[in-house]
Amino acid sequence: GFDSHHPLHLHPARGDSDRMNADPRFFRVAALASVLSALTTLLLIFLPNLFDPAPDFEARMARIQEGAYVLRSWVYLLHPFLVFTAALGVALAVGKQAPVFAIAGMAGFTLWAFNEAGQQTLTLFAFDRWRVACTGADETLREAIRVNALMYDGIWDAMYMLLLIGFAIGNACLGLALIAGGRLASVAGGFMLAACVLTVLLFMGQIGVTLLPQPVLEWAYPAIQPLGRLTIGVWLWRVAGGGLSRVFSTVLSHMHTK
Repeated sequence: GFDSHHPLHLHPARGDSDRMNADPRFFRVAALASVLSALTTLLLIFLPNLFDPAPDFEARMARIQEGAYVLRSWVYLLHPFLVFTAALGVALAVGKQAPVFAIAGMAGFTLWAFNEAGQQTLTLFAFDRWRVACTGADETLREAIRVNALMYDGIWDAMYMLLLIGFAIGNACLGLALIAGGRLASVAGGFMLAACVLTVLLFMGQIGVTLLPQPVLEWAYPAIQPLGRLTIGVWLWRVAGGGLSRVFSTVLSHMHTK
């Protein structure tokens, strides 16, 4: 299975490894990235609770002055790179046993990560600069910024739909690759499949098909994503041969069997 209790052999000379040849140090980097992505996920979810209300255009433009907004913007840019690194670790770990799922999963996560990072570079280096320029601007410039904001919203929404497609594909494929592994791998795979289902529900909501009430979706996301990414991080550390993860993996496996 993917999470055997025996030390993993990741060198080309060994023929008994289930994983693609890769430096164990990369799996540790991917594990740490996954754990950090659990933290960035929580920040992305809960930092907006600290935002001031923005009922109109003026308040929206003034948000650039809020520390919580600025922090979330930079966390939002970092987040896809952390998740992408973790996904690459998973794909390398399952690549020998499930090459098609590994390749398709990475294609999905690549689509997601580049779109999410693209959204945030658009926000940080275009929209936020318009916010700064709006302060003290004359009416002609303010009207131009209003038009730019409408264009920004349309582009951002289109990229959001595309990243949802990529995220659903990535989680579905890597989740299916993991679900047939050992106990901890199957837990990690289950979280990824749950993330896929949640993403599909969000996509359907965006096209006007409501399958679950919005409060349920708002509760499910923080319940699934951070714990799932923490589990993936523990599993990746174990793939690298990290003995400290066995304590955590035993606890998670016990929870899974209840």
